[in-house]
Amino acid sequence: MAAPRPGVAAPFARCVFVNCPFDDTYLPLLHTLLFTIHDCGFVARIAVEDTGGSEMRIDKITRIIRESCYSIHDISRVETDGTSGLPRFNMPFEAGLALGATRFERARPARPRRDFLLLDAVRHRDRQTLSDLAGQDAKAHDNDPARLVAAVREFLAAKARPERTRGARAIWARYEAFSRELPAISAEFDYPVEELLSFGYIPEWTEAVTMWQRKTF
Repeated sequence: MAAPRPGVAAPFARCVFVNCPFDDTYLPLLHTLLFTIHDCGFVARIAVEDTGGSEMRIDKITRIIRESCYSIHDISRVETDGTSGLPRFNMPFEAGLALGATRFERARPARPRRDFLLLDAVRHRDRQTLSDLAGQDAKAHDNDPARLVAAVREFLAAKARPERTRGARAIWARYEAFSRELPAISAEFDYPVEELLSFGYIPEWTEAVTMWQRKTF
């Protein structure tokens, strides 16, 4: 199941809101996460997809959640910030917004039911950090991109039916192949590789991913 072409609006049932840390140490995991979502035939929606200033951030996030049937929340950042000495609450806050959408939205005929996936770096840590969600255990990835692929693929495979997704090993092999071809791809886009791999170029990087995936589907 191929994801829609870049620039083509994705239907509700194919959209996946991504809520994760926005820092350089998480960026390799974010790239893997976005690649896996699209390789499973879905479309990743993320706050940095549009950097215009006409919409407040909270309004943008709630709009994307409203437009997305599924969401993936990585709540692994529990340490304090090195500068402020304070923890960050954005990820659990946005996870709460998505959970509220699943709980309070009225069911609609012929529309799939909302669902979400929790991720963490450490197994069972969410039982202490987000104990209100007891029974909804987070999938642990141990900061390993290959394990992240497996967790995301497992979540989305059931949503893709009757279409079938590739297995986790096959998706990981495709991600490695894409990464090897990235220098040539970035040259086609006329961006240095280091720019295309930065947070500021997430929309362009995702466009490169989807174009490559459609060619190799």
